[in-house]
Amino acid sequence: MVSSITHAIKGRDLLKNKGFKAAIEKTPGKLDSAGCGYSISVTSNPEAALKIINAAGIKVLGTYQRQ
Repeated sequence: MVSSITHAIKGRDLLKNKGFKAAIEKTPGKLDSAGCGYSISVTSNPEAALKIINAAGIKVLGTYQRQ
């Protein structure tokens, strides 16, 4: 979960450039208490994706795993 649509777009594009399958999705309502509203989803290796996003200075408000 990221703090804005701008961060979601930047994060998605960064991850795609690094070879990840990444997409932007709406954060599920029950998890949106932080007020973010958008998440970046990846299909594999979320720990590595998180490190890349953090290193780029994109603020991550939380993470979750889809069922």
